Amino acid sequence: MSNINHPKVTIVGMHQDDAEAVSRLFNQIVQALPYYNANAKQSEIKKYSAELLRTSVQHEPESVLIAKRDGELAGFCISENDDGLMWLAWFAVHPSFRKQGIGLALLERLEETARQNKYHKIWCDCRTENQASRVVLTKQGYLELCTVRNHWYGQDFILWEKLVA
Repeated sequence: MSNINHPKVTIVGMHQDDAEAVSRLFNQIVQALPYYNANAKQSEIKKYSAELLRTSVQHEPESVLIAKRDGELAGFCISENDDGLMWLAWFAVHPSFRKQGIGLALLERLEETARQNKYHKIWCDCRTENQASRVVLTKQGYLELCTVRNHWYGQDFILWEKLVA
């Protein structure tokens, strides 16, 4: 369990019972993103339905990590094996729980999981306009590799990596 700043934050692998709540939070967060176009939002929300989240944790139990504070869902981190690397697909914190170290706690737990599963690297991407992710990833020691223009959904992304082995 990783705790940063708030001892009441617990990071655990998602249970099947949490899938609906995680999917709803995912939908809420993605819908509110000002830097994702409509096509990107629609596609990403479809990818992370409750059913698909359940399937993911059946194959990889810690592929969906959730943060809870005082029993409430505060955030999530979704990852998967990507040809021997760990791909951090999404991490987000509920708006009412932001600026409390929960995003960092999720990333720390992800790194622990990566090391336990013998991954040597975590990679991810974020939109160039996503300042919040850029700050958290940099603070957690991720290295900005490059900017890819006109990429997924016709938008610009930054690729990141962190060596964990």
